[in-house]
Amino acid sequence: MAETKGVENLRRGYKAFADNDMDTLTEIIPENAVWHIGGRNQTSGDYNGREAIFGYFGKLAELTGGTFKADLQHVVGDDNYVVALQRTSCTVNGKSMDSFDVLVDRMEGDDAVETWVWAQKQYEFDEMIG
Repeated sequence: MAETKGVENLRRGYKAFADNDMDTLTEIIPENAVWHIGGRNQTSGDYNGREAIFGYFGKLAELTGGTFKADLQHVVGDDNYVVALQRTSCTVNGKSMDSFDVLVDRMEGDDAVETWVWAQKQYEFDEMIG
């Protein structure tokens, strides 16, 4: 069975994020997208619009000294939702974290218009970046 366009775009998005390929991320993330980030830290909250989401990415890089990595482990999806399982890692002030996290994208056509992020080690991440 062929993957949906949303699943293909998510795979492209992970590669673009890892490569800091802002052109591809601009192509994939809709201008009006919304991301919801859990936790109680400097990155928690809702990010409305592509530029705000890019600001979130920049804040992650800044707070982790560029060590933040999101490695796609598995992805499934249909025309309504795409779910990604990712291995997240970073090091802050000599303390390392490795977490298994979930992203859920709500689709409209081929576009992920809303994304929720849940972290396995949310409390640990909150403590690391404050």
